Amino acid sequence: MSVAKDVKKDSRPLRISDLQTFYVVIIAIFIFTGFIYNFIYFRLFGIRVEHFFTLQDYLTSSIEKVYLIILAILFAVMSSHVARYLIREKQKFLHHRIMVAFLYCVPAVIFVTGILALIKYNKPWGYFLLSFSVYTGFDYFLFKIIFKSDHDAYSRYFYLTVLIFYPLLSLSTVIYDHDTVLKKPMHSLKNYQVHFTGNVSINPDNCVILEANNNFFFFYDKILKKAYAIPKEGICYIETTR
Repeated sequence: MSVAKDVKKDSRPLRISDLQTFYVVIIAIFIFTGFIYNFIYFRLFGIRVEHFFTLQDYLTSSIEKVYLIILAILFAVMSSHVARYLIREKQKFLHHRIMVAFLYCVPAVIFVTGILALIKYNKPWGYFLLSFSVYTGFDYFLFKIIFKSDHDAYSRYFYLTVLIFYPLLSLSTVIYDHDTVLKKPMHSLKNYQVHFTGNVSINPDNCVILEANNNFFFFYDKILKKAYAIPKEGICYIETTR
């Protein structure tokens, strides 16, 4: 086979037909996204989500978190294009020591930046940097493994890239949302005032809303460090303050 044919084969774009198998995976991920996110998120606050959520609540929550799947797909598309370019220009890049060192150093730099953001500056977005550093590291080793013996593996690389990045992004989002509630001051977390009925004996001034579903509002008292599930019947109304 000639060099021209090799280049043509290596540069084959990711086709729509390559995504058909992945559609099934996306549907399954979409169904379970709401459950996974809420299960971990509320468990961190000490709430057993299975006591308060119905299937409809999980599906509604998954719609709100669909952007996580979209981001994972976008990153997989970009990674696939980068992989295709590196394969096409492998003599120029992959055999160059400086380029290889750069590919190894990028995850390390992002990881250190994330650690500094969390430890020194107490910024929850550092979790996203940590997850992205793990993603880039895994993605590079995945690239080397998949394309070592098969230069026509872009669809497989795309699928695995999404399946690596999506759980990392989801877990980072859960931890980010949890730490935001714990670490941010009250005035930056709420622009509303909750008015409870007389049957509810918690102080609304100390509470922030974690989430709401069809039957419950979930609150966290930042002073007492307790979480509450309040039926919607226990809330008179909620007014915005700014």
